[in-house]
Amino acid sequence: MGSLAENLAPPYYAAILDQAQDGLGTAENGAPADHMVTLATCQPGFLGLETAHNEHGRRVTVSYWEDIAAIEGWKAAGDSRLHEQFGVGLADACDIWITRVEEPSHFAGLMQDVVLAARDVEFRGLGAFLFAAILSLAGLLP
Repeated sequence: MGSLAENLAPPYYAAILDQAQDGLGTAENGAPADHMVTLATCQPGFLGLETAHNEHGRRVTVSYWEDIAAIEGWKAAGDSRLHEQFGVGLADACDIWITRVEEPSHFAGLMQDVVLAARDVEFRGLGAFLFAAILSLAGLLP
């Protein structure tokens, strides 16, 4: 099955969401990343999302957006919701990396790359791998 990114016409933006703190979620409230995913689907400028799990079960979500303003609106709404539900802000609960996709080839196979990068999360840190994957896909790293 192909990636959603393969069917989007650039330019668009991709926001990669990873839960920074484990243990914030509850059975009743869910996890902060769950709230961000649910909120994304209701925001203006939202184009779609994909979620993958690595072999350790860690979830990484990539959401696609029309522009930066849409992402900033999502982040602002999420920050408010997370403060209400968990007593922490978005910056403390989740990591979000944003990149502009200008050519289809820059993001082809994104979810596969994200899952592969996240495989070694216990050894090197998911954030470092995702950031390097984004830079590489955007053509900023070899």
